[in-house]
Amino acid sequence: MIIVALKFKKPMPEILEKLDEHNVFLDNYFAQNKFLASGLLEDKTGGIILVMSDSIEEVKDIMKNDPFYVHDLVDFDYTFFQASKLSPSLSVR
Repeated sequence: MIIVALKFKKPMPEILEKLDEHNVFLDNYFAQNKFLASGLLEDKTGGIILVMSDSIEEVKDIMKNDPFYVHDLVDFDYTFFQASKLSPSLSVR
């Protein structure tokens, strides 16, 4: 799995202008069972996306489709971790 940490580079009004497009991007990958969870950090400085993948390169390619990436609104940080236990509801399909 890959944890994608997003850190906002622009003021919140600029982020909010692209939020609907970002949500369409998220919905597409949730429908493919690629994204497991996403959300805003409590301090609203960015967010997290949990991605079902064993390849940071694959995830970087996916994130290039995010309107937040396209419009240079966020910085991304990628962390791979090998899940030793996984809920049956999150198993790879």
